[in-house]
Amino acid sequence: MSSEIATPLTPVAGAKPYFPALTGLRALAAWLIFFHHVNSFELKSLPERITGEFHLGVTVFFVLSGLLIGVRYGRQLTLSRQWLVNYVRHRFARIYPLYFLLTCLYFVVYQLAPQYDNTGLFTESHLPGKALVIGMNLTLLRSWFTGFRFTGIYTGWTLTVEEFFYLLAPFLLLGLRRRPARLPLYVVGFVAIGCALVALPAPFHRFGFMPTYTFMLAATFFGRSFEFLGGIYLALLWLRQAPVLDWLVRHVSCTAVGGAWVLSCLGLLVLNHALPWSNEQADLGRIVINNLLVVPGICLLLYGLMHESTCLGRLLSSQPFDLFGKASYAFYLIHAELLDRFLILHVTTSLPLRFFITNALAIALYKGVEDPLHRLLAPPRVASSATKKQTPR
Repeated sequence: MSSEIATPLTPVAGAKPYFPALTGLRALAAWLIFFHHVNSFELKSLPERITGEFHLGVTVFFVLSGLLIGVRYGRQLTLSRQWLVNYVRHRFARIYPLYFLLTCLYFVVYQLAPQYDNTGLFTESHLPGKALVIGMNLTLLRSWFTGFRFTGIYTGWTLTVEEFFYLLAPFLLLGLRRRPARLPLYVVGFVAIGCALVALPAPFHRFGFMPTYTFMLAATFFGRSFEFLGGIYLALLWLRQAPVLDWLVRHVSCTAVGGAWVLSCLGLLVLNHALPWSNEQADLGRIVINNLLVVPGICLLLYGLMHESTCLGRLLSSQPFDLFGKASYAFYLIHAELLDRFLILHVTTSLPLRFFITNALAIALYKGVEDPLHRLLAPPRVASSATKKQTPR
């Protein structure tokens, strides 16, 4: 979301709200994922176990996506042809151009320097196999298949989940806008659809398509729907100025309670893998905590950052965090595997320096590639009278 107006305390019809602290939170979530992937602590030590659960940053991104899509489109959704065209163009321009360019670059590098291919599937395949791997990546279908999930840009598998949500979001918004109480039914329904796909006969599971229930719950929208729907539900409450939100602001520090909730779930994730049970049980416990239990806490934290004046909120709203947050998508795409391996082999093994270089490259990509392409490809924005009259608060 671009910074057009200051954080509003009440929704204004036609305006596009901007919450600076949420942009800063995107940077924090991306950094958590960075330290999850470059975990260099001693195996099975407490620091290694803690940073090993920093994948929670992905959950924050998914809940935040639901919230921002709900806030932006919750009032103006019509499902007319022109609305849908503009919606798809906005989503395409926001996500795909940078991903496309980096994916093409990655496969060129893999062809020239096979040691950088994180799975080996591309470099070890003949021409038809290479074309299939590239096609799975460029069409964002990769995360439906275990064999292709981590090919190309290592972290790009989450974009399959994200883009599927974007396709469904208008319809989810319409349904929940009319009856928010349907949210649990939606979650159960999506999980049921996922289970039905896993239960299909073997010929349907070619290339590792939806092979297990654990895979479905961890790697597809069917298992991760509650994260997005939780964000949408919070957005609809905000748009309606629901009394429960006023009560929360008056009686609870949402930032503190939400932050404590998220940290408690992080502790549960660490404890989960320390318990003496099977890998399958540990995976199921992680999914329950990561996909369900932490979501209300993230929603509380997000609402606190939207409406409370706290030290954390002011830090995340600062200009440096605003820039890091805007560059967080580029950072997320480039930080793992290829770039980090190159830095270790040819530049430095220092983790702080690698972190600094990755941030600098992400900012350069945002300013030089991502933002210009988004402005070029997104449909022109028509300012409403409400937006023009809105004054910062």
